[in-house]
Amino acid sequence: MIINSLYGTISVVSGGPDQDKLRIKSSKKETLMRMFDEKRIGHYESVEYPYYVEMCKQEFAHTLIVLVKDINYPDFHVELGEMEIFKNKVFA
Repeated sequence: MIINSLYGTISVVSGGPDQDKLRIKSSKKETLMRMFDEKRIGHYESVEYPYYVEMCKQEFAHTLIVLVKDINYPDFHVELGEMEIFKNKVFA
């Protein structure tokens, strides 16, 4: 599963042989830090998604609920575009 949010893009995959575990991956550590404690973020050599957090499916379901509660914009693309504009400006 790929999720695009204002926090960034994450990939959600199986966490291995334990069917209850998931691995939440991102190409940027900052993306995961907006959702999880930095101490939980692991790193491995991967071209596409080197940063990850492992958790059970129930915990990830709770994380999704929190993300949904943060939605306060009528148009994702407009909101994302405005964030990109402000990210490139310097405020004095």
